[in-house]
Amino acid sequence: MNQKVEVLIDRERIERRVRELGEEISGHFSGNVVVISILKGAFIFTADLVRNLKLDAEVDFIRLKSYTGSKKGELRLTYRPETDLKGKEVLIVDDIFDTGESLEFAYREVLSAGAKKVKTCVLLDKEVEKRTELRPDFVGFKIPDYFVFGYGLDLNETFRGLPYIAYFEGVKNG
Repeated sequence: MNQKVEVLIDRERIERRVRELGEEISGHFSGNVVVISILKGAFIFTADLVRNLKLDAEVDFIRLKSYTGSKKGELRLTYRPETDLKGKEVLIVDDIFDTGESLEFAYREVLSAGAKKVKTCVLLDKEVEKRTELRPDFVGFKIPDYFVFGYGLDLNETFRGLPYIAYFEGVKNG
């Protein structure tokens, strides 16, 4: 690959913001929360966030699939949480909020499972037109319309392990 990788958000800024989010989120729950991580992109962010929560957290997953490479397709559910969510407080964690459709899909799924309280947290809020009225309760960073990768986000299943958020120089959107 001949394109130069540009760092958009470095490791130190991510670590600092995740600590801040942990503090902020902890004050919104009564002491026990089920954290639902949207796979695959949010798994690293979720792990770091859970370590920074000041309350007991049970972790489960939901998997939605809409991308093939950098092309967005039809959104579909491929894995449901195993945890009984009835009557529980839930935090849904996602990697990126662009059109909002994935987060809204997960939000509706969790509500339909009987959760009594649902809050949402995203690492990145991309400055693009949203296709939903739902807005995240907690946001790590607002970013321009770049196709980003790293810190759990991928490009064709690569780059997830980078400790920062990056994009390719000269490529502003996907």
